[in-house]
Amino acid sequence: MKFTSICAIPFAFASLIFAHEGHDHASGVGNVITSATVTGPEGHQFVTAPGWGSLPKGKNIGPLHGDLAVVKSGNVYVSLESKAGIAVFDQHGKFIKTLKLGLQQLHSLIAIEENGKEFLWGAQVKQNRAVKVDLEGGIVSTLPNEKTGDLEGGIGGLTEVLVGPKGHIYFFMGYGSKKIHKLKPDGTLVKTYGGKGKGKDQFTACHGAAMDYRYDEPRILVCDRDGRRMTHLTLDLTWIGIYGKTPMRRPADVDVQGDYAAVGEIEGRVILMDKEGKVVAALLDNPNEKQWATNGVPAHQLHDNAFSAPHGIKWGPQGQIYVSEYSKVGRLIALLPKK
Repeated sequence: MKFTSICAIPFAFASLIFAHEGHDHASGVGNVITSATVTGPEGHQFVTAPGWGSLPKGKNIGPLHGDLAVVKSGNVYVSLESKAGIAVFDQHGKFIKTLKLGLQQLHSLIAIEENGKEFLWGAQVKQNRAVKVDLEGGIVSTLPNEKTGDLEGGIGGLTEVLVGPKGHIYFFMGYGSKKIHKLKPDGTLVKTYGGKGKGKDQFTACHGAAMDYRYDEPRILVCDRDGRRMTHLTLDLTWIGIYGKTPMRRPADVDVQGDYAAVGEIEGRVILMDKEGKVVAALLDNPNEKQWATNGVPAHQLHDNAFSAPHGIKWGPQGQIYVSEYSKVGRLIALLPKK
């Protein structure tokens, strides 16, 4: 996996002393990464970007329970729990602005392009709706709408929204009915699939998902978080099978780029998985299980060389991996591919 850096400054490591990954948690604490940590095996090594995602004057970004989206410019949009809605950073992690307008508590966030223009789609879980906005935060549309009709199991507990290659929109009810709804671009219901359970065609929490274009026919890759597994579905919501070995460490979100899926496991690590579902790298793996899957770790106990609770994850255009943690103190982590 080879990438070309677009972040010249973060890669100028000649003057840095790396804090290498391991069980020694002496390297940095706080709500912003302060030291560079090399993580991952040979061929899949990354390094954390100190200071990425910090705010001016030492302000705190606030609680996070959401996701990120990366647009063509390289800017990263981060969903916030606060009324600030969405924070925007450049590729180097420099804060640009926030987008308000009722966009708080977007549990998921994706970037799409339509007719040469970019938009964001998000799952506004507590408002029981999906929202489409432009890159300035202007609301373009919301779903469900008057064409949607009744949805089996409703829309309560919406945790993820995806847009397929033909514009179909998929709702994942990970906190609700554990069903997936497929809608036409105009909002008309096409199909409802799934339900609560641990077997085929069932989910304990279809929490996050991604479009997976690594195969002859595109697929949907679903994080069945509390089932500790991931599953592949066709675009028509037909079961293909389990992806990778189980049990997993509660996969919360996934994004696919090139040959690899980057998976945020809320139990303290990010993993990379190849097309066959093999784990080829574990990144910033936290040996302290008490810090897994909780937003209650105080800033002074969060360490530079270990995740606590990865929640949202996205690849950047040059192989960066951006992670939003489930955290009351608001920590964002950028992993840059190491040359």
